[in-house]
Amino acid sequence: MTTKREHVRTNLSRRSFLVGTGIVAAGLSGAIAGCAPKASTGATESAPAETGATKPAANAEDKVWELEAVGEPEETLTADVAIIGGGGTGLAAAIQAVDLGLKPIIVERLAGYGGSFIGTEGMTALESHYLVDEPPTFAGAYFPDRVYDVNNAMNTCMNFHHWIPQHSLYKNFFGQTAETIEWLEGHGQKFAEVISIGAGPKIWHVYDKGDSPSPGGYFMKTFGEEADRLGVEVHFETNARKIIIEDGKAAGILAVDKNGKVIKIEAPVVMIGSGGYANNSEFLYAVSETKNVNIQALGMDCRSGDGIKMAKDAGAAMAEGLGTVMWCGPVTLGAITATWTTDAYTAGVQPTLWINQNGKRYCKEDLWRDDFAGAGIAMRNQEKTYVLFTETDMQEWEQNGPYAQCFSFGIPGTPLSNAREDLQKASGCHVGDDLAALCKEVGLDAAAVQATVDEYNGYCEAAFGLDGDDTSADKEFGKRAMYLHAVESGPYWLCEVADGFYTTCGGIKVNEFAQALNDDGDVIPGLYAGGSDAGGLYGDSYDVKFAPGSQAAWAMNSGRLAMKSAAEYLGK
Repeated sequence: MTTKREHVRTNLSRRSFLVGTGIVAAGLSGAIAGCAPKASTGATESAPAETGATKPAANAEDKVWELEAVGEPEETLTADVAIIGGGGTGLAAAIQAVDLGLKPIIVERLAGYGGSFIGTEGMTALESHYLVDEPPTFAGAYFPDRVYDVNNAMNTCMNFHHWIPQHSLYKNFFGQTAETIEWLEGHGQKFAEVISIGAGPKIWHVYDKGDSPSPGGYFMKTFGEEADRLGVEVHFETNARKIIIEDGKAAGILAVDKNGKVIKIEAPVVMIGSGGYANNSEFLYAVSETKNVNIQALGMDCRSGDGIKMAKDAGAAMAEGLGTVMWCGPVTLGAITATWTTDAYTAGVQPTLWINQNGKRYCKEDLWRDDFAGAGIAMRNQEKTYVLFTETDMQEWEQNGPYAQCFSFGIPGTPLSNAREDLQKASGCHVGDDLAALCKEVGLDAAAVQATVDEYNGYCEAAFGLDGDDTSADKEFGKRAMYLHAVESGPYWLCEVADGFYTTCGGIKVNEFAQALNDDGDVIPGLYAGGSDAGGLYGDSYDVKFAPGSQAAWAMNSGRLAMKSAAEYLGK
C-alpha cells in the first residue's frame, strides 16, 4: 500500500527533482590565515546568542554611527591607493591597481586575506567565453525570447529592483563581467563550471576549489598568493579608523595595528571594501526594517560597518536601501556555529510548517527552494519564527534525505545522518509527544498553533493524488503538493529559528565608476567604495533568481572599476 507521504515524494516530476541540482556548497568547512568563519546572532555581547538581538532605542540611530577615536600617527607610509579591507573587493582593487602601475597598500583587520568573499562559491558573468557555444536563455527574463545577455540581464534585474539602481551602474558592472572572468584567469584563478541556481539563468561561474571543501576559501587563498607574487603591501591585524579628507579630496587613512600603533597612509585615493555590517546587529536594526528579534549572520565575524561609517564621516551619502540584507531564512538557534554546510541547516530550511509568534503561517514554505532571499525577508517581517515537523519527517530524512535540495550538501536521496544529533544539542530545538507542552516551553499559544496545524493538515489531505508541482491544495499560500506533509502525531520537533543572512548589501552611494558621492550627488574626489560597503545595486532583496552570485561579481568588478577610474584620476 502506498502511503500519502510515499505518494507525494514519488509523484514529483523529473523537472521538479532536478531544479538546483547543480548548486555547489554554500558554506565553509575550514578557514584560511586566521579568518575562521563564525556565525553570530543579533545578540549583544552581554546577552546569550540564542536570545537574539535587543532592538536599539529610538534615540540610538545617531549612536550607531559613532567611530572609535584615533590618536596622532606614529608612522607614515605613502601609496597611490589606500585600501580598507583584504576581502574580495580589496584584493581585486589591489591587483588591478598593480596592473595599472599604481602602488596600493591594504589594511586588513584579520590575520589574513578572506573577508566575506570566503563564503561565496561563484559569480555572475554575462557573455563570457564559457557561454559562447551555448548562450543562455531564461524564461523569467525581461525578454524571455532572447539570449540572456548583458542587455537582457540589466533589464531583468532593474525591473526586479523596481528601477531603484542606476542603469549606468548596471551597464558598467554587467558589461565588465565577461572581461573580469578572463582577467581573473590571467591572474591564476580557475572556474570549474557554469551552472544555474534552480530554474534561473545558466550564468553562475563556479570557482575551482582545488582540494579545499570551500570554493570561496580556495579562491581567496590563491588570489592572496597572487597578490603576494605581485608585491602588494598589506598590513594584517590593522584596523582602519579614519579617512583623511583635505581640501574636499581623499588624502589617505589613519589605522591602528595590533600593538596599538597609529599608522598614517598618505594616498590620493582611498578604496573602501570592508565587507558591510553583517556582524553589527545594533547597526543593522537601526538602518533596516528588521522586526525579527532573532537574526544570525553566517560567515566571517569581521563585518562591523566601520567602512560605511568612515565614509559617512568623510562626507559620503548613503544609497537608497541602506538596510538591504541578503537574508536566507531559518537557522535553528544554537545549531549553527562555524559553518552552515550541515545536516542541521538542511533540516531547518526544509519546507515543513513555518509559523510566527502568533502560531500562524506567514509564507509558502517551499519559497526557500526557489528564492531563499524572499523566504528570508518573509521571516524578517515576523517578530519570532519557528519551524514545526514530526518524528516521521526526521526518520524520512534520515533514510531518504531531505524533501528539497539545500545547495550541494543536502541532496534528496542522501540521508541526513547527523541532523537528529545536531538539532537535539541546539538550545532552540524542543522535542516531545505533547505539542501543547512544547508550545508552552517557547511561549506560543497552543490553541493558535493547533488551529494552524489542523488547517494545514487539511491542505495535506487535499494534496494526496495531485502532481507534485500542483499548488491548488494549499488554499492560503499555494505550496506545492510534493511538500505538503501532515503534522499528524508526535513526537513533535518545534525549533526556534533565527533569520539567517549571508551579508549586507546596502551602503555608500556610488556612481557607475564606484566613486563615492556626497549628499548633493557630487563626487568626493579620490574616494571609492565597492563590494558590500557600496549600496545602490539592489532594491530590497538579493536578485539570486536573476543574477546568481551578483554580490560576488560586484566585489570583483567594483574593485576593478574603481581602480580604472582612479588611474585616470591620477593621470596614470
